[in-house]
Parts: sequence; C-alpha cells; structure tokens
Amino acid sequence: MSKTKRSPKERAADFVGALRRASNDRGKMAALRRGLTDNPRLHVDAWPVIAGLGGDIGNAVYVAIAALYASHPKDEPSLRNFGDTCRRIAQGDGKDIAESFERRFRRLLACDSVDDVIGQLRSWVRLAASKGVGVNYESLFADLWNWPWYADDIRVKWAKSFWQSGETASAETPQTANQPALV
Repeated sequence: MSKTKRSPKERAADFVGALRRASNDRGKMAALRRGLTDNPRLHVDAWPVIAGLGGDIGNAVYVAIAALYASHPKDEPSLRNFGDTCRRIAQGDGKDIAESFERRFRRLLACDSVDDVIGQLRSWVRLAASKGVGVNYESLFADLWNWPWYADDIRVKWAKSFWQSGETASAETPQTANQPALV
C-alpha cells in the first residue's frame, strides 16, 4: 500500500490540530517543552508524545513546532506568517518598531539552516508569550518545512509582513498567501 505524498500545509494542519487537541494535557505539554532545550538528550522526552501526535521524531520541524507550541499555545491562524508575529511583538502598543527588534529580526532572516532558524525562534516565541502575541503555527510549520528549498522566498515573505511592504496590505490570507507547496 503506497501512501500519497502530503503537502507541507496538510502536514502542518494535521500536526498542529493534534497539538491543539493535546493542549490541555499538562504532562504532554511539559514533555514537549523539553524539545526546546539546547541539550538534545532531553529531546528524547518529547519524542513519544510527538510520535503519538502523528509527527516524525527524526524531523527537526516536528520537534521544534511541538516544543514552541507547548511553550506558547496561543495559536493565531489569522496571522499570515511569522513576520506578522514579529511585527506585533516589535510594535507593542506603539506604531514604531524599536531598533533592537529590527536587529533581532534581521538576525532571524540571516539564518542559513532550519536549525539556525529554530534557534532564533525560541527567543521570538518567548517574547510572543510575554507580550500576549499569537503565532500561526501551521504557517510556521510549512515555512520551516520548506526552508531548505525556498529560504529566500520565505525571508521575503516574512520581511514584507514585518516592514509592511506594499503587497502585504492586500487581502492575503494564510490559504492564499504565496507559499510554496513542496510535496
């Protein structure tokens, strides 16, 4: 029996949906948060939960999204992408983006590998939690999944959202946003 290949959006919807359903289980959430540690040996605690939710424990994207979600389960699908989340964090109550957040965002965009991005995401999601800003985890999952092939496109998409470039003012939604669909 052959399994049909699923798109990153389908994988994201399935996995984040499973995370939402498990969000009231404090034990599972605690185990998943261990996936955020710098010590890879502690990631082992998260693996049984990730596997039980239908994730691939050998793929860093599943481990990262599960750990980030468990550390800040405020899922906000109305955000187009992670650039929107970063903009909301950086603006706070004002309209201007602080220079320190701009430098931090540039550092995120400069990441070459998925592992580098994940390392930067930990602090951004902690900031989101402290400021009550949500994250579109489905979009973030798909972007991380596609990073090795479409990093430049994803960087541009995030940057447009962060700096409110002209095209982001259009009525883009997470379903119609220019997201590459790698199978």
